[in-house]
Amino acid sequence: MKKCISILLSVLMICGILTPAASAVTAEKCDCGFSPVIYVGALGCSDIVRDPGTEDEQILWKIDTNYLLSCIKPQLGTLAKAAATMNADLLADALVAFVDDCFGDLALDNDGNSLPNVYTPYLNVPTGDTHGPDSDYYFDYDFRLDPYEHAARLQEFIDQVEELTGHDKVQLKASSMGGVVLSAYLDEYGYDEIETIITQCCPLLGTAVAGELFTGRFELNATALRRYAQDALPYMDGGDFLRAVLYSLTDMLRIAGVWEMLIGFGDIIVAQVLDRIYAEALIPIFGTLPGIWAFVPEEYYEEALVFMGLNEETGELYEKVAHYREAMANITENLQTVKADGVKTYVFCGYNVQRTPLVTAWKNTSDGTVDTKYASVGATTALYGEELSEEYIASLADTSYLSPDKMIDASTCALPDSTWFLRDWLHCNGNDAIGALYRILLTSDEQLSVFDMEEYPQYLQNDDARPSLTPVTGAPDAFENFKNNPSLLNFTLIFSALIDLIIEKIKTVFATGV
Repeated sequence: MKKCISILLSVLMICGILTPAASAVTAEKCDCGFSPVIYVGALGCSDIVRDPGTEDEQILWKIDTNYLLSCIKPQLGTLAKAAATMNADLLADALVAFVDDCFGDLALDNDGNSLPNVYTPYLNVPTGDTHGPDSDYYFDYDFRLDPYEHAARLQEFIDQVEELTGHDKVQLKASSMGGVVLSAYLDEYGYDEIETIITQCCPLLGTAVAGELFTGRFELNATALRRYAQDALPYMDGGDFLRAVLYSLTDMLRIAGVWEMLIGFGDIIVAQVLDRIYAEALIPIFGTLPGIWAFVPEEYYEEALVFMGLNEETGELYEKVAHYREAMANITENLQTVKADGVKTYVFCGYNVQRTPLVTAWKNTSDGTVDTKYASVGATTALYGEELSEEYIASLADTSYLSPDKMIDASTCALPDSTWFLRDWLHCNGNDAIGALYRILLTSDEQLSVFDMEEYPQYLQNDDARPSLTPVTGAPDAFENFKNNPSLLNFTLIFSALIDLIIEKIKTVFATGV
């Protein structure tokens, strides 16, 4: 009897071992010729919730207006008293309390773990087998956590998508912080299951706003603040008339000196309260998030560790932060390797948009959030609104990677033949024209380069108003923009340019007496 039981158990064990393999062999394979696309979302792609499923459930990120108002309401009395008495300590008390009430529960502990009642309960799980150029599987995550945790879950997600669709490979399209997740994934799991990689506006080498804020280089600048507001106008709702009115208003404030006055007043306030806000709110909360640390470029990293007080004694949090430096250090080689081994690989960046106006690096050309030099993994870029120097251009042995507006040299980036630059492209702001280009790249059987498609050269002018992508032929001025798109806003830009010319002429007359 014992012998029979032993034989039966052996047969069951063998069947248990062979069943997964057999099901894999017999699973129906899809012969559509198009590997499914997984879209790796940006920062804030999933809600972070406190006490989910209870009557006290509260979304901490993305923050809704009512929650924001509920956090600031208790501080209104203190703010009013601070304004009436010009008391900086009271102002700092109110601001620190507001930041702590609003964002405090997002902080992680010294091991990089969240509060047990704060997490992302609604993460996507792949379902269904529908796939094609016009559909994708959405991968989201808790942006606060260690990027390698997301990489592990992405591997599971890829396996599930492959099982659902009957494909052996997937195509990854990463947006913004999704590039951080991608970087960790390539570093940890390689690329055996990847057919195509597309990154758009990704901080693959970080972003200056994180590096500078994590080293205390906070700065208010009138020019940057005005240009940041103006660059965002074409993308706002409300119609062309409202955009033109707001643009005119920002210009009138500039001519009247109001921007400078406001910044001067802001500088006084910042000087009095910034140290306390950093020490009591920003460092204890955002300094504990490995996901945000992943945005710090390498040249800022060591200084940021000191400024934010993070070191080996901090606990596992430091190890998680330090671990991601490996992925960032390896991203150039990893991208070059995957492309050389047959993975179609494409990088997309925006430029000629005013970056976040809160840091000393506000002159960096960017997509408004991520600096072009970091998103492109190493392109040489001029400052916003400027050109590369004549000396630099003259030193180039090959100018085929030089932008027609002389703002960018792509020859120095990781993948010069497969990196596109979109002028005036606001961070990750998609449109049908950009989607059409992605579709070509995703459906192509071979790697395409910036030289393969006449209509899609390396440097493209983005226009969300139409929308369209056209080759950059030079640095367009206000008159050319109006000719290409005769909107009220573009007419306002012409008027603004004329006023600037008149003002400069008047200054010249007074300066020279001519």
